[in-house]
Amino acid sequence: MYKNFTAFCGRRPCRIYKPLLVMKLILLLLTATFLQVSAATYAQKVTLEVKNAGIKQIFEQIQAQTQYDFLYNTDDLKLAHGISIKLKNVPLKQALDKCFDGQPLTYTIENTTILIKRVPAVTITKQQQRKTVTGTVTDSSGIGLPGVTVKEKNTQNAVSTDNQGRYSIEVADEGAVLVFTFIGFDSREVAVTGNDPVNVSLTESNTALNEVVVVGYGTQTRLTLTGAVNQIKSENIANKPVTNTFQALQGEAPNLIIQQNQLNPGSNVIVNIRGIGTLGNNDPLIVIDGIIGGNLNTLNPNDIASVSVLKDAGSAAIYGSRAANGVLLVTTKSGKMNQKTTVNINANYGIQTPRVLVKKVGAWDNAYFKNESLVNSDLPPIYTPDDIQQLRDQGNGTWDVEHILKNAPLQSHNFSIGGGGQTSSYYVSLGYQDQKSNLIGNGGSGADFGYQKYNVRVNQTSVLGRFKGNIILNYTKTRNKTNSVGDNNIFADANRVPLNYSWTDANGNYLTNTVASQYNEYGVLEKGGFNQADNDEIFANLNGQLTITNDLKLTAVVGGTLTNNGNFFKRTQVDYLPTGVYGNDRTVFDNNAKSFLLNTQIYADYTKRFTDHNLAVKMGVSNESFNSRGFQLQKTLTDQFLGTPTTGTIVDPVNSYNSLDVTESSLNSLFGRISYSYKNRYLLEGTFRVDGSSKFARGNRTGFFPSINAGWLISDEAFMQPLTNVVNTLKLRATYGILGNQNVNAYQYQTTYFNYTSAYGFNGVPVGGAGYLLSNPLLTWEKAATFNVGVDASFFNNKLDLSFDYFDKITRDILQRRYDVPLLFGAGLADYNVAKVKNRGWELTLTYNVKSRNVSQSFSFNVGDSKNTLLTLTGGASQEIVQQDVFSLLRRVGEPITQYYGYETDGFFQNQSDVNNYPKPAGSTVTPGDLKFVDQNNDGLIDDKDKVVLGNPFPRYTFGFTYRLAVKGFDLSLFIQGVGKRDAFLRGELVEPFHYNYGATMYEHQTNYWTPNNPDARYPKLAAIGSASNSYNWRNGSDLYKYDAAYIRLKNVNLGYTFPTAMSSKIGIQKLRVSLIGQNLLTLTKLKFIDPETTEFDNRLATNSLSNSARTYPLPVFYGAGIDVTF
Repeated sequence: MYKNFTAFCGRRPCRIYKPLLVMKLILLLLTATFLQVSAATYAQKVTLEVKNAGIKQIFEQIQAQTQYDFLYNTDDLKLAHGISIKLKNVPLKQALDKCFDGQPLTYTIENTTILIKRVPAVTITKQQQRKTVTGTVTDSSGIGLPGVTVKEKNTQNAVSTDNQGRYSIEVADEGAVLVFTFIGFDSREVAVTGNDPVNVSLTESNTALNEVVVVGYGTQTRLTLTGAVNQIKSENIANKPVTNTFQALQGEAPNLIIQQNQLNPGSNVIVNIRGIGTLGNNDPLIVIDGIIGGNLNTLNPNDIASVSVLKDAGSAAIYGSRAANGVLLVTTKSGKMNQKTTVNINANYGIQTPRVLVKKVGAWDNAYFKNESLVNSDLPPIYTPDDIQQLRDQGNGTWDVEHILKNAPLQSHNFSIGGGGQTSSYYVSLGYQDQKSNLIGNGGSGADFGYQKYNVRVNQTSVLGRFKGNIILNYTKTRNKTNSVGDNNIFADANRVPLNYSWTDANGNYLTNTVASQYNEYGVLEKGGFNQADNDEIFANLNGQLTITNDLKLTAVVGGTLTNNGNFFKRTQVDYLPTGVYGNDRTVFDNNAKSFLLNTQIYADYTKRFTDHNLAVKMGVSNESFNSRGFQLQKTLTDQFLGTPTTGTIVDPVNSYNSLDVTESSLNSLFGRISYSYKNRYLLEGTFRVDGSSKFARGNRTGFFPSINAGWLISDEAFMQPLTNVVNTLKLRATYGILGNQNVNAYQYQTTYFNYTSAYGFNGVPVGGAGYLLSNPLLTWEKAATFNVGVDASFFNNKLDLSFDYFDKITRDILQRRYDVPLLFGAGLADYNVAKVKNRGWELTLTYNVKSRNVSQSFSFNVGDSKNTLLTLTGGASQEIVQQDVFSLLRRVGEPITQYYGYETDGFFQNQSDVNNYPKPAGSTVTPGDLKFVDQNNDGLIDDKDKVVLGNPFPRYTFGFTYRLAVKGFDLSLFIQGVGKRDAFLRGELVEPFHYNYGATMYEHQTNYWTPNNPDARYPKLAAIGSASNSYNWRNGSDLYKYDAAYIRLKNVNLGYTFPTAMSSKIGIQKLRVSLIGQNLLTLTKLKFIDPETTEFDNRLATNSLSNSARTYPLPVFYGAGIDVTF
């Protein structure tokens, strides 16, 4: 049996000093470390002076002087001779050569482990019958694998591959078979024939339960993991043409719910983990390389090694008050020790084609529909037959969305170099991403609209004796240039004007018309100015780890994120024909916001194995400090071309600030985790965190957040052995814990004031004033009690992996304003810890792998669902109804947090008899072709008592499916993502024909309206704005506005070919892969005129959200190609 010899040393009590002093000591220690990198080799020297000592004693002395461990078979050491030696300050390798001289043992060095093996005993006769076999062992991508065991079958003869994956072994001349084994890869046997080199490629094992998973402040194997954690690997993120990492994660893990409410370049996304558990902020905590609070939006997706999604209290409690909404742990790529330098270049380039879903009817058709709406309202038509014929002969104009859109490039280029020596490793990467907007123009100056991102990342690790130091630095620069009027206005004006108008005349003049009034968005895009955001971000992580003994390690970390975000807005004047002007105020504003997040951590790890018992203890302290501030200066009547002050320029006092969002907060924490296992079969883990936050008043600042986990590896039980060929692994796990959420503003427990410029008027002059925000000094933490039970299993020789979880979370003390105070109070009340929410759900992941000699296939499917229930709303109130537009939003105790609310429809009145005999709202004038509302209480009258819940806007049954195929150098990746159930309520001109006369055209999807010949239509009969029918059908909020927003989307397709290594190596290339890439290629949904993913809500379904008018940037479809080169 192999074992790892462990030296012991005494332990002394330690004292935790103030965070500032600790931070200074850490910086001093790390600085000293990195200054001594060049001395790393010298540090690996030893001094020995022994007489007739056992070889184990030699190992102990070397281990005490270096960071190296010894791996050996105890029986082999009995063969060793006594050693007498005297060496002073000699290199490690020289000392080992002296010690092993004449011994029946030999050694190899793999990373920081010295492997001891017995020298094969062979007779002279056999030696003469043996031959030397050489070769190289690589992974599936052709990169050499160091440390692979190469063994002659049915013998003890074995060697290990070197840093480049090369090996040399003497074997029997006839009938020898080599067995290649390596952790994480499938074993392989190869018969030795002839004298040619035996080169072997190993494939990664299918045993997902054996993979290493990143968890809070450490790693665990999935086999021993008891919490609910999903890990997304870099291969699932790479080769997706996205500029935002969140977009690459969509659909990759069950109940990781990511929505895009905006589709334009540089836009952010909405993220929920396991649904909605609070009425406040539901953002998950982001942790990048151990530093809390990183920015995943700006991180280069190509730099990511893995993303762990921590979902339950068992996995997330170590982050305490920050973890109630789940945690995303991001680990970036790093170099490896004892690996040769590897250079990688990958790039993709393609074209984004805007998918326009809204189609206007032709100009002459629109005139006919307009006449019909008037006639149905007993009004005369406005278009004569000759007018309609003239419109038909004239043809359509250019005033549509298609003419303000263009195909636009999207490109990504990445360069990285990494490797390492005996005591150090490094990784350096450069990234550039450029997504041009599909909107035409540049605002009149500079580059076209679009989003650019530049990334530089450095990861350096050095080992000096028992100390390992690591530094990670990242700089990100982003620039997002958009139009000066906003996409909502751009698409609204492009859609609402009939097709008999055009954007420009033959001379290029920008035209206006009676519908668009003084606006022409074509001119705004080309010459009306721009809004440009320039953001700089520096991320750093300096950490050091001291190995006190083999069982005890001390780690110190200091890092954070420094941001400097600037925004420049310039509106320039554009003149139209025959009338109208845009931007004649010539507004310019410049603002800037700075923030600094500092995270300091110190923690110790103790691990010990006692025969069948394993114990791991982690204890630590941390501090998070955050501060931010900003300003804005706004001017009007600036220079038309330069945007600079000139004669008549005015500083806008209302929109200029000398301080903006000045915030400062701090969080002190004590955390720990104890893990115990017996025979690696029975697992028990306890985690806690104590947080003290400056966001609360004294007496309420501290919160305690514990969890307890248990796991049972059933497949290791004796009674399961008969099923080993079918059930390879079966594990049950359960967790329960309390998580927190400091869902408050920095100074909310204190009464604060604000000022404004126009409180009242005096002598015709506006006079400034001040207002107050009332405080609540009793504010405290939200607390989420979370229970999770799960099962992990693998079947059929680990070909099929399954994971299932059920969770139940109850969050109490949620902040909510009170509704039982009369308006006579005269001021807004402070928030109180009064609301309570329950959130239940489940999730399933299935992976099936099929491999043959030449073909490898993988099928992966995940699906999840969550359903929340409001248990308590606020004092004295059990429901809240908010009129969002023509329909309402409802919050009611005992039901989901936010729902659509209004009248349920039951078809249309088909004739006058129907009108006479069916219930109607009091005072309504109803005619055939109008809506029927369901009389829910059967009282013969339609009123507020008949309003019911109409739908739920939150996505249900979110899913993702990935198929991978590899055949002789060719590979295919296909990714499908979707939502099984979601209700969307839409309003505006794309829903209501001739909406308030703001919309003056109809669209193809609206033509399915009621007529006597179309009694089962989607929409009621056409009617003029303000008419009885129009008001009845479109001003009574009903499910007329409801659409099915479920969808399934072919999100990504990647077809690649990797050239044979024998071919690429001739030109000095280790790996060469080319690929074709498609993104958003196909969407199946019942909602045809708007992308079904867009939503008006944030991740908390706030009732103050604006209604969805479907005026959105179109979904871009990407077609491109990529290349990946490794040297």
